[in-house]
Amino acid sequence: MITSCHFLGSSSQGNCLLVKSTGGNFLVDAGFSGKQILERLQIFNLSIEEIDAVFITHEHMDHSQGLRGLFKYGHIRCFANQATAVAINEKFGKTFQWNYFQSGEKFFYKNFVVETFSIPHDAIDPVGYLFRSQDGGKSLCWMTDLGYVPRQLQKYVEDSEILVLEANYDNALLENDKRPQAIKNRIRGRYGHLSNESAFHLIANAGQPQWQKIFLAHLSRDCNDSGIVTSLFGQDVCDRFNITVVDPHDAVGVSYACF
Repeated sequence: MITSCHFLGSSSQGNCLLVKSTGGNFLVDAGFSGKQILERLQIFNLSIEEIDAVFITHEHMDHSQGLRGLFKYGHIRCFANQATAVAINEKFGKTFQWNYFQSGEKFFYKNFVVETFSIPHDAIDPVGYLFRSQDGGKSLCWMTDLGYVPRQLQKYVEDSEILVLEANYDNALLENDKRPQAIKNRIRGRYGHLSNESAFHLIANAGQPQWQKIFLAHLSRDCNDSGIVTSLFGQDVCDRFNITVVDPHDAVGVSYACF
């Protein structure tokens, strides 16, 4: 079962979540250099030898750059669908050893059933994950880097007891940013990123969710602010669902103990 979750970082600059469980420890994404990941693991008194696996959502560098360093540790199992794995191999100019799955497939990892689902983002074959403990522990859903949440994906969101959901940008800050208009359109498009308002709408209109903890993550450093997100959601909603907004400038060490 999951015992705790710890962010090694979460922003447009890099994303990586450490999940500790009774069956072992694993990472979701590896968006920092291998050296940085090793250094950040030390904050939690862990060595790389104590990491069993890494689950990759897509090939963008803020989710995959650490694989270059992590692949040399042969005991770490690296999971991705084949299209993502091929894209990462080509990006790094190496052929790495992978554990493949098909998007939409369920498979077993230690004491978890891992459910994968395709998400709308401008990558080769991006996915989200739902980790279901088989021994009575909490379930964890990772859903970031998506332009919107299709109706068929809401069941994964609501079935999780621990939810990591993207709240990437504030509409006004993005509109007033100096980025080219084409980049702004890409970010707020259906294959871009989830806005604060979209994340709020999803949570506020949920049916009967199982949530015991929600992390609002992957905030843009330039086009968002944790205070804006907290204000939008309001204290009542934050208290009801135990919401933590992961500050993009100070994400390392944001944690949740599951018991």
